[in-house]
Order: sequence, then C-alpha cells, then structure tokens
Amino acid sequence: MSEQEISVNAQHALHAILDGQLTAQETATLAMQYIKNQEEEIQELHQHGAGGLEIAEARSNLLDYVLDILFRAAIRRQEGKTPTVSLVAQGGYGRRQLNPSSDLDLLFLLPKASHKLPKPISTLIEEVLYTLWDCGFKVGHACRSIGECISEAKADQQSKTAQMDARLISGDDKLFDDFTRKFEKECVQKGQEDFFNLRREDLRRRHSKYSHTVFLQEPHVKESCGGLRDYQNVLWVARVKRGFKSLEELVEAKIITNSTCQQLQAGFDFLHRVRNELHYENGRCTDTLTLRLQGVVANRFAYPQKTILRRCEFFMRDYYRHTRAIYTHSTSLMEYFEIERQERKPQGLLSILPFRTKQAKAEKFDGFIARNGRISLAYKEALEEDPNRLMRLFQHCQLKSLELSPQARRYIHRAAKKIDRSFRYKQANRETFRAILERKGEVGRILRLMHRTTVLDKYLPEFGALDCLVQHEFFHRYTADEHTLRCIDQLDSLVDSPDETDRGRKLYRRLLHNIQDPYALYLALILHDTGRAENVREHIDGSTILADKVCRRLRISGGRRSLIMFLVDHHLTFWRYATSRDLSDITVIEEFANIMKDKANLDALLLFTWADSNGTNEEAWSPWKESLMLQLYEATRLWLRKGKEHFKNTLTDNKDELRTRCRKILSKSYHEEMERHFELMPNAYFRFREPRNISIHIKSVYQFFKRNAKSNGAFECDMRWIDRSDRSHTELVVTAWNRPLFLEKVCCALASQEINIIGADVYTRLDGVVCDIFQVCTVDHEPVTLERDQKRVLETFRAINQDPDPQTHYDPNQYLKRKTNFLRTDVSEGGIPFPTRVHISNDLSDTCTAIEIQALDRIALLHDLFYAVDQLGLATVHARICTEKGAAMNTIYVTWPDGSKIINEEKHEEITEKLGKLIS
Repeated sequence: MSEQEISVNAQHALHAILDGQLTAQETATLAMQYIKNQEEEIQELHQHGAGGLEIAEARSNLLDYVLDILFRAAIRRQEGKTPTVSLVAQGGYGRRQLNPSSDLDLLFLLPKASHKLPKPISTLIEEVLYTLWDCGFKVGHACRSIGECISEAKADQQSKTAQMDARLISGDDKLFDDFTRKFEKECVQKGQEDFFNLRREDLRRRHSKYSHTVFLQEPHVKESCGGLRDYQNVLWVARVKRGFKSLEELVEAKIITNSTCQQLQAGFDFLHRVRNELHYENGRCTDTLTLRLQGVVANRFAYPQKTILRRCEFFMRDYYRHTRAIYTHSTSLMEYFEIERQERKPQGLLSILPFRTKQAKAEKFDGFIARNGRISLAYKEALEEDPNRLMRLFQHCQLKSLELSPQARRYIHRAAKKIDRSFRYKQANRETFRAILERKGEVGRILRLMHRTTVLDKYLPEFGALDCLVQHEFFHRYTADEHTLRCIDQLDSLVDSPDETDRGRKLYRRLLHNIQDPYALYLALILHDTGRAENVREHIDGSTILADKVCRRLRISGGRRSLIMFLVDHHLTFWRYATSRDLSDITVIEEFANIMKDKANLDALLLFTWADSNGTNEEAWSPWKESLMLQLYEATRLWLRKGKEHFKNTLTDNKDELRTRCRKILSKSYHEEMERHFELMPNAYFRFREPRNISIHIKSVYQFFKRNAKSNGAFECDMRWIDRSDRSHTELVVTAWNRPLFLEKVCCALASQEINIIGADVYTRLDGVVCDIFQVCTVDHEPVTLERDQKRVLETFRAINQDPDPQTHYDPNQYLKRKTNFLRTDVSEGGIPFPTRVHISNDLSDTCTAIEIQALDRIALLHDLFYAVDQLGLATVHARICTEKGAAMNTIYVTWPDGSKIINEEKHEEITEKLGKLIS
C-alpha cells in the first residue's frame, strides 16, 4: 500500500473525528483502535524481516496521519478566526525514526510568545495532547514562538539538535517556513565552532561512560560507542559545518567514500531493527541489549545456528561489526572536521596579524609526513613501493607519539589486505614487531591502531579470529579481542602512574620493571585467549597450540619460547588456585610451587594474572581476591627460595612469633586463654593470620566462656566484627560450642539481613569450641559497618538457636521468605542459559573432598549449599567463595564425620544430583 493510499485509508477510518461529531472519549477510543490495528500490521512486517528504518518510518507516517486529523479536527472546533499555529515533529520523530516505544517529541509553534497563551490555542493543544495520552503515548511537548525556539536552541544543545530535525505535521505552513529560515540563519550558520566543540565533548563524555569501546557484554543500543547517537552526531555536525543533510552529500564532497556511506547506513538500519525488537519484546523503551535479550533477538532474527550460544555469538558478532563501523567512521569524520578546523588559514585582516595561528612544521621521513601529531603518507604509493613500511609506520607512531591521519588509515586498510605468508615470515617485519612489543608502557595504543586497521589481525591471524568474538562467561565484560587489548592497557598503565599516586599497584609496577623480556610477556597476553575462537571445551589447550604455532612462525625459541608457552598454558592457574584451593594446606603450596618451578615464572604469572583479571571487568580484582593471590604468592615465593623443610619450620617459627606478639597485645587476664587457644586450634589456622586478629579471636573465646557460665544451659555465643575496609569487607568471628547445623545457621542469619559471604574458614578447637571466620560484605560489595545490621544478625542467630535441640524445628524459610524479592533469579529464559555445574574432586586436597559449584548467585545460596551438605551426612571443613557479576563459583571442602574423604562413587552421584537440583 502506497503512502497516499495509507493517508486516504486513515482519513476514511477517522472521518468521524474530522467531522467533529465525537466526544473526547469517543475520539480517543476510535484513534486508539485505529492505531492498534495499524501497529499490528507494522509489527507483522517487522516479524517478517522488514528493515529497522522501514518500520520506524512506517510508525512515523502512521502517527503523522493521526495527528494531522486530530489537529485539523481541533481547529475546526474553534469558533471564529482559525488560530495561527503549527504542529511540528522534533527529534527522532522529526527524522521519521520512531521506534515502537519511543516518545513523541512535539512542538506547537506559535506566532507570539507563549507566556500568555490565547484560550483558543490552549484549548487546541490540550485536545491533541489529551487524546495522545489517552491512547497511551508518552509525549514530550513544548509551546514556543519562533524567537523562543531560537533562544532555547542557543541555550541548550539538546534542544538545538531536536529542532534541527523539525518537520511540519499540520497547521500553518508559512509560520513553519519562517521558523525554518530563521533557525537556519541563527542556529545553523552561526555558532558553528561552539556547536562542534559541544558535540565533540558529548562524544567524549558518552564514549568515556561506555569505556571507549563497542565491545561491551551488554551494550546500550542508543548511547554506547557506535550506537544510534554516534550516527546522528555525524549528520548534525555535517549539517552545521557544511550544510549537508545526508551522507550522500558527504560522498559527493569526497569527504567519505561510497563504501563508508553504505557501511554507516547498513549499521544504522541494523541498530534500528534491533531496537525495534527490544521495544516489541519488552513493551516499553528498552535500549540495553542484556544477555537475556541477546538470545531473544538472535532467535527472532532467525539465526540458523543449532544452539542458542552459537546463535547469540553470530548475532552479537554482527552487532559489534556494525557498531564498530559506525564508531570508527563517525570518530574519523569528527577528526576530519577537527583537522579541517586546525588547518583552515586565516582570511582577510587575520592573515596579517602577528598573533594568527601558526601552522605546525611538517616532518618528512621514510616515505611519511608528520604534522600536528598525525602521520600521513608522503605519497600514495609509499606502502606499495616498500611493503615493509607498513609495519614501520606503526613503529614511527610509537616512537614519535603520532596518531594515524584519516588519509593514512585509508591506505593502511588497502595495504593490510595484501598481508600474506611472505609478509608474516619476513625478518624485517618480525624485528619491527618485536621492537614495538619491547617498549614497556607504549604497546597497547599501537596494537589498537593495528587492530583498528586490521594489520594486527592479518599479521597474527590467530588473534584476528577473536575479532568481535563474544565470550560466554558471565564475568567477562568485553569481547575476546577487546579483553586482550585491555589486558595490555593494564600493563601499560603501570608505567604511567608513579608510586605516590597509587601505592596499591607498587608491587605489580616493580614486577613489570624487573621483567627482562617484555616481548614474551606482551606476546603471551596477545595469544592467551586465542583458543576461544577454536570452539574447544577448554580454550587454554587451543591457545597453547596456537601459541606454539606463532612461536615457530616468528622464529622464537629457547627461554623466550618457554616463558610464552608457560604463561599461555597457565594463565588461569594462579586465579584458580587462589580462589578455589585451601591455601592453609601445605600440599597445595607444594603443588603450586612445582608448577611455577622458579621465582621468575612466579613473578611473571602474578603480573600476568593481575593484567588478565583487571582486563576482564572492574570487579575481577577485588581487594579480597587480591589478598588471596598475595597469600599464595608469598607462600610460594618462600617455598621456592628456601625449600619445603624451611617452609615448614617457618610456619612453626611464625606460630611462636604470633604467640609472642599476641602476648604483648593482650592484657594478662587473657594470657591463660591465649595459651589454650594456641594449643587447641589447628595449625592451619595460624597461617596468614595477623596477631591483631588472633587477639580478637582470643577475646571472643574468653567472653563466650564467661557468658556460657551464666547461661543455665541455654544457647550462648559471641560475635565479633573486624573492620577490613582496606579489603572492602568485614571479618566476622563467631564463637560457640560446636553443634549440628551451626555453620548453616550462621549463613541463615547473615542472609536474613542481605549480607554476602565472600569467604569462610571453619575451625573447631580440640575442646569442641567453634571459631568460625567469615569474610562478609553488603550487596554493594562494601564492608558491613552499620551496628543495626550487626545487631540484627546476632538477634536472628540467637533466635534460630533458642531450641535446646539444635536439629529440632529448624525452618530457615521463616527467616528468609520475607527477603525472597531480593533473591536473584535466572532471567535468561529465551536467551543464554546460565551454565550451572557441580564437580567433585579428591585431587584438590590430601584430606578433603572438594565440591566445585558454579551457580547463579543469590542471597542465602551458601546457606542452602551448607544445609544440603549436612543433609547428605557430610561435614563442611572449609569453603572458598568467589562471586563475579552475579555468578557464584564456590569450592566447598567436605569429609565424612570421621574426617575421611568421600570415595564412594554412588555418594558422588548423590551429591551431584542433590546440589545440581538446588542450583539449577
């Protein structure tokens, strides 16, 4: 149906409104029914694969027809002279880009100032707006004269850009033409520099908010880098700077190529189609492409891959490639206009004034020319004349702190397509690439330039396979290629900031400074995740194979090759040991030390792990996790330096030193209890324990005995909260007589107040006194500092234990059910399912059976796990809790009540089935 036919159809369906025979309610009902019917047809077009802009324009046209009729009907109802007023669409609606749940941005253009709105016009506006509101639309509206519009545009850039897209829907043509002419003169032709600077600042602010990358795990379709706003920003700037109103005019002016124009338009249409689907799916304006919605969109767009993970992967790859094109080309255009502004020569009087802007002197070298901090080709055949210049160009950028000019990027893209086996094997290129990676602190920026122009992808195709590759682990925030580059950025950042400004990074800065082979370190980071593109179950195996292949191609051998292979093969080993193993177990330290072999490997791997974790997401290297890493690092370093026997003796000496220091901290009244504590607590307790904390534990035991003596058989306990703000958590010590379900009830009391447990050490003295230590934090990952919350935990814990029989009538639901609205649930239906997992191992500990659990995190999860373990007839000895971005990866160490491991395979199956049901 043509646009004219649709218009006739609308007038036929809504003629009763135009005739003025209906009440306000009848008008709204008829309009609403018509819009609903037409919307259903438009949505059906979307479901059959119509383009994003086609749907947005169809909705805009539909609302145009309805508004035109409503507006004309309201005018006809006016008595006397027809009021002079224009109904104008602004913003996205003005551009005919109205997504399913977008707001209507309307301007009622007036002939005079709006502060004294005439009654006829006021009534007209109210009739139109009330009908739209009754139809369920969100309407942003303004009533202004031409002068007020121009004043508002000059005062507010958002208003200015909205009015730049103004379009007449109905009303007085001449008034709108006057507005258009005056707006063009006052707001487009004037103030160009200020407008450009503000648009550039808006770009920087938004890009900073979204980490300067399109490769976010859950991007914002409108505001993220490469989103709809970036595309629109180009047209706004082109309109003001050159008077252009379309990309085709930029092509005609030879500012962009036809290919660039097509990429921008294709990306813009794709984003609108995605946004349409998000709005239809949620029934409201939803612009964040969450993990769940990625699955929904991939299914609705009929991606053909067999599994939901593969469909999501291919859809998001398309998404990232389109947004990258918009991001790259839009920033290049902004750079083009900036260069044009810088190089524009003063005219007239300014050209002879002594204070005129001086042009930077050009520097020519190696077939290139540098000016104003940018490198260009001195002549267009430079890269064809000497192909090795392509790699040297990036070395020049590094050594001279240069950026690529738009002209250079254009020729580099062409040259990159010719990178072949001969180019990769050429010694000169190998040596230049190695030299680039050897400059500590200056590598990340250059690799990003190489990746943006596809040179890095073609030179190292193993890395190129990671381009826009989605990582399905929930704790990864970026695509595989972006994650890799961010890891390298983290290393570089250690060189930039001095110790005085960030003492927490001093150790890692020293480790980087002492690295003798930065080439091996940086290359290992580039290669450590390349196995993810191989679609193998364990990506480390694939990465190791590919790293070996790259080493052979780059002629890397000897110690350098050994270090690269070690770092790639073990890039998760440090993190896994620290967050899942019992670091108080001497066999764990021995096992880890045997993997490290020497201090150089240990130092390099800690530095590598630091960069890898910080390049994953902002939460991956929390103070608590860092404390675990450093415990493992210091223990292993001691082992490697002094050997096993000295390590054991050091632990004994350390216990004696702790006793001496505690004696100095505690008053004499506690000394007797202190001696008992040191004799009755297991040796593992004293490893990595500070004397200040042990002293607090001793006081807790002392006070517990005093209270228990007066309890007349009732339950008694002592709770101590130790501030560990330096590690963003609080340490909770709970002391009482050991009894069944003790651990579960502590977890229940904490969960009832929405307190997270991030670590748990369970100790029972030989006299039966429990001294359990929990590392806890709020749901916002802050220390638990409010006395009110601490008091409520104690009150709840006492209430749970008030029955003399600890196993009678224990019902955790009465303490947790009122908090169920806070418990997180898996909202991945229709999208990527959360990968739950239960794995049992007898290899992680000499004395315990380890149960490794991956589940969606929620309040009371740990309580439920401990409770299930107790119901299985097992005893919990130790727990390592690790949570990242809503995912819980816990390791619970258990034994039979007699302290032996669980060997029976049938029991293993029972554990797996029961815990699997709990977390699924």
